[in-house]
Amino acid sequence: MDTIKFVIENYINEEFDYALPTINIYINDRDLIDLISEVEHKLFTADRETIVRSSYIGYETVNFERFHREMQGLKTYPRSVLLTCTCTIPECNCIMADISIEAQTVTWSGLKSPWLGGATPNAFMEEAEAQALGWQPLSYAGLGPFVFDREQYFSALEEIISEIQRQKL
Repeated sequence: MDTIKFVIENYINEEFDYALPTINIYINDRDLIDLISEVEHKLFTADRETIVRSSYIGYETVNFERFHREMQGLKTYPRSVLLTCTCTIPECNCIMADISIEAQTVTWSGLKSPWLGGATPNAFMEEAEAQALGWQPLSYAGLGPFVFDREQYFSALEEIISEIQRQKL
């Protein structure tokens, strides 16, 4: 069984000299952004010595309500948004997954970036329709599915929500 942890960390933008507190996701003690970066790096370059961090960040803590809904599978788009673009707008670029909540488990599967792999008309479009228009999604097949113990998953989710609410006081 996989484990999940949500952690508040600063995303540092050195170009514009600011820091944003974001909710980062750790699966089996590995940052999801790093896991995505490894997959994308293998797809985009033959040089596998250097891993370039992908252009994703976790949710800004000010968007914790949307984060909370998405992590419960209450999605805005056809899939739940796990990571947003460094500009903080999910509509720009993101990583999405199907979240299935069962009696004993929570499963994340079908990880995708709706914008990588060609022209995607918009993130609201169902995958089959986008593919009919020429979108060929990148394959994140080596990443997941992730299966979490339901109790551990929701405990981690409630811990991060409580921490954010404490910080707002």
